Amino acid sequence: MIIEKKHKPSFHKANARYRGVTEHSQYTNFVLESAHDLLKLAHITTGNRATSIDGHEKELHKNFVSIMTGDEEVGKSNLFTASTLQKIDRTRIVQIPELMNWSPLNGCTMTQSGRISSMSSNGLKDPVGMYSNLYVEPGEKLYIRLKVRSNTGAVDFSFGSVNMRVSPDTNGDTKKVAIEKNQDFITVDYILRFQYAESVSININVHEQPDMLQPTEIEVKDLEIYYLEESPIQVASFDEVIKPGLDQLEEDINSIR
Repeated sequence: MIIEKKHKPSFHKANARYRGVTEHSQYTNFVLESAHDLLKLAHITTGNRATSIDGHEKELHKNFVSIMTGDEEVGKSNLFTASTLQKIDRTRIVQIPELMNWSPLNGCTMTQSGRISSMSSNGLKDPVGMYSNLYVEPGEKLYIRLKVRSNTGAVDFSFGSVNMRVSPDTNGDTKKVAIEKNQDFITVDYILRFQYAESVSININVHEQPDMLQPTEIEVKDLEIYYLEESPIQVASFDEVIKPGLDQLEEDINSIR
């Protein structure tokens, strides 16, 4: 008997999967499955408006914004540790006038040029700056954010409140920031937490308790003052709390059947 060497028929090739796809349907199915997986991964990463899925990128952005400014709700988190959620309360208006209408403290001189307010001190008294009065209630929190720079340098620049009651024996809560000479605007912020019902002054000081009094000038813009909400939260861990709980619930349901 003589075995003649010939190429295998096409149906033999089609059934030999190790040789690769040899049918049009096999090729199109592979392409469609790959496209489906890539599209699904894209929806998980970047979101899908049709199904109202935010996606990882938007969730990360929301988490970042909620931490930095409080303007967004927390998108998603698997943290198991307790923390505090801070959120700006835009429904309440802080009854404070525009910065140009604040009162001078200890001879502070202020000029306005567009969005920029320039404050200067002749270096004879301390503290020197601008202030505005506000009545507060116990438990209220005030968030202050502004941009500042200085042509002369202001190593003792501060903002906050110089007369709010912190304790029965302590008054004043300000944040001091050293401003370098001829640098670009920097953003600074601070939270005032009030414990007493009183009328306090909200201050922006050119200098406060410097080592040496000297003429100083600062420039301020984009001043924002909001009431702040703080909520203690504890996010359940997905792996340690949520998933075991769902597994137990599924087991209970199956046992009822």
